[in-house]
Amino acid sequence: MSTGTGSAKYRCSQCERPEDSCECNKYCCLCQAVLEVRVCQDGLMYCEACRTACDYKTSD
Repeated sequence: MSTGTGSAKYRCSQCERPEDSCECNKYCCLCQAVLEVRVCQDGLMYCEACRTACDYKTSD
C-alpha cells in the first residue's frame, strides 16, 4: 500500500539525510564546483554540468 508521499528523496552519503535537510558543505565531487549542486542517486553531490555529462539524475 502506497503512502502517497511521491517520489523517493535521495539521501546525502555523508549525513544520510534527504537533500532538503542536508547541512553538509555542498560541492561537486568531480569538479569541486559549488553552483547548482544536487544530491544524486548514489548519494554524492554533482553540479549541473557533471550531472549532464555523466547522465546522473536528481530525485525530482
